[in-house]
Amino acid sequence: MKLIINFISKLGVDSVSRLIGFITLPIITRALGPEGYGQFSYLFIILSYFGFFIDFGYLSYGTNKLCEKVDSKIVIGKIISLQILTSIISIILLLTVSYFFLEFSKYILLIIFSITFISKIFSIRYFYLAANKLYYNSISELAGQLVYISLIFLVFVNNASVLTLIILTVIQSLVTTLFLFLPYIRKNRIHISLNLKENSKTLKDAYKLGLSSKAEAITASFIILCLGFFLNEESVGIYNASYKIYLVLLTVVQGVSYTLMPVLLKNLKKSDANKLSKISFIFYIYLSIGIVLFLVSYFFSDKIISVMFGEKFFESAYILKNLSFTILIWPVVMFMGLIILAFNRYNYILLTSVSSALFSVIFSLTFIKLFGVNGAGFVLTFVAAGTIIVSIYFLRKIATEENFKTSSLFSVASAISEFKNILNKKSVLT
Repeated sequence: MKLIINFISKLGVDSVSRLIGFITLPIITRALGPEGYGQFSYLFIILSYFGFFIDFGYLSYGTNKLCEKVDSKIVIGKIISLQILTSIISIILLLTVSYFFLEFSKYILLIIFSITFISKIFSIRYFYLAANKLYYNSISELAGQLVYISLIFLVFVNNASVLTLIILTVIQSLVTTLFLFLPYIRKNRIHISLNLKENSKTLKDAYKLGLSSKAEAITASFIILCLGFFLNEESVGIYNASYKIYLVLLTVVQGVSYTLMPVLLKNLKKSDANKLSKISFIFYIYLSIGIVLFLVSYFFSDKIISVMFGEKFFESAYILKNLSFTILIWPVVMFMGLIILAFNRYNYILLTSVSSALFSVIFSLTFIKLFGVNGAGFVLTFVAAGTIIVSIYFLRKIATEENFKTSSLFSVASAISEFKNILNKKSVLT
């Protein structure tokens, strides 16, 4: 029952949240144009690099630790302590380094944007994910979006600027975090320590997943960084419009992934002989969703871009069509990553993510140099294909070490058998 509630909350409530984003996105992009929207996106990417160590893969690390039945107050206290310490260092770096490389107006915008670091520190999504209470994450996201859309219509429409949009984004992130942190802190007390020795132990424990998470972030963000550096902010806006649609469609996969993540992790940690048949069934859920989303994004890319952004963004349709191939195979990347995580092979996760980041750097520089902004649409598909090859290599090593066949993870027969078992259980209950 809890699994069904989680799925409904992720697919239903999150869909409403994304719908709100769909409503506001055309208003923002039409008001700012490709250049203004590109500047906002470019500043967001720069900020993410300065906040490298604040959001250091703690969603996966925290969820995995809590699934191992470690006391939540200990896990959350350690993670937040480390995040506070790293945020202080990040802000100092931001204030000094960006002063010499950015125009003063953009420097001020970046400082205001950095308030979102607070949200990253206290956003304890991993707690609710491990506890199978995904509806908390969904409701918090919805609350932030409702405040955001209200401010867009009340404030942004009458004063459309990059500064206004940044301030509203900061407010949205703070509201979302309050809905996550307040319910927990009302019932629990956590110990915060800025002791370097204690925090270094947490960092040592989490750094592989952290570097892995950051490598994944570089995989997506380096494309935008290249467009802003080698071309212009307008190119960033054109690419980011199609990338936003890609992210919205990928939310469906993420919703299913977050719903099934605790199930997958706990099943693979058991000694049950039938656990791999359940895993193969989960794989085909991922694959099926990828196929459906590919068909939608490929055949309706022109209409989606036209309705959402208008004629100024017509070049985004070609990019979205290319990104649809990424949508097709990225669910497979996510599935394989979870399998490696379940076996606690943090070094493999790190190496896979670093490989993805390297693929992104190589393909971004190559395709953007050869094809300009349109070439950016090819990058993630090639990255996903390369990442799948690397993941299969590591999965085969794990299979040898754990004494199972890699092919059993993708067995059609096992998936069908598990599906029949589910149907039989339902018929017995009815």
